[in-house]
Amino acid sequence: MSNFDDLVDRQDLAPDEEARLRRVHELLVQAGPPPDLPISLERTPEAQEAEIVQFPLLPKRRWAVAAVVAATLVVLAFCGGYLFGHTKSGASSLKANRVIPMHGVASRGTQNALALLRLAKTDSVGNWPMELQVTGLPQQASRGASYELWLTKGGKPVEPCGTFRVHGKTTRVRFTVPYALAGIDGWVITTQEQTSATPGPVVVTT
Repeated sequence: MSNFDDLVDRQDLAPDEEARLRRVHELLVQAGPPPDLPISLERTPEAQEAEIVQFPLLPKRRWAVAAVVAATLVVLAFCGGYLFGHTKSGASSLKANRVIPMHGVASRGTQNALALLRLAKTDSVGNWPMELQVTGLPQQASRGASYELWLTKGGKPVEPCGTFRVHGKTTRVRFTVPYALAGIDGWVITTQEQTSATPGPVVVTT
């Protein structure tokens, strides 16, 4: 594993972002190299088609954070199935052509949260299937509390994609929405109270 300073340009990083990147890098180092895969699993059809994408208008240094988080998720997946292997719903059957890495927000106490948003192609009438897989979010304090996935414009949540509750370490949920990506610059997960109709505090972001 390369030295942290060889991987990340720290010049334009805020202190909290540098700390988060260092934590993710330490996870990669601790996990070590993944075990060899069987030949039959080395290249699945989905792996050939899906790509980790950068959203339009996502600042370059934010993309560096997302890329390191995505690498961590892959390593954790192969080294014990922390994100992908221990979900109640089992392996994903969604044929994704885009994968969006997400990470927690230190100021909200969710810095240990990691997520992958898998996007499939839209159908003939514009419905857009997606699957969110998240780990590290705290379970809800009350029965009426939940989390919600949003599309953002100008860094602000503007279009809701679905509400969910978490269980255990990892939760996987699916949504279908009719939105287009035009003008979208990212995704966030907010924490919501039962009576709230507006976006709550952001706890996971791209």
